[in-house]
Amino acid sequence: MAWVDFVNNNLVGSGNVSKAAIIGFDGSIWGKSDNFKIGGDEGAGVARGFANKDGVLGTGLKFEGEKYFVLQADDDRIIGKKGGTGFFVYKTLQCFIVSIYEGGVQPEKCSTTTGALADYFKSIQY
Repeated sequence: MAWVDFVNNNLVGSGNVSKAAIIGFDGSIWGKSDNFKIGGDEGAGVARGFANKDGVLGTGLKFEGEKYFVLQADDDRIIGKKGGTGFFVYKTLQCFIVSIYEGGVQPEKCSTTTGALADYFKSIQY
């Protein structure tokens, strides 16, 4: 599977997501948009966030070195914000989908687009 194609076509290509990545449960980056400078330690932070949802509410998550406040964390999704930007992380059966919105992208559309890809991945056992 070409993970970067899912990122570029289904997420960033929709116009509803500014930057995105697909991350394995071990924190490894499977695919990301060219404009997303996510590091491996940040991918691992996502995995730790799902493992300790109460903890991530207090510590937040970092993407591209910027700390975001976590507003909500449950078994399926982590939502965060920093100023006019924010993120949605959806958990599937085998990976996490991270989407960042910024520059006028509507948070609701970012969430809906990311959630739709997560639902598709679950339907094909990913």
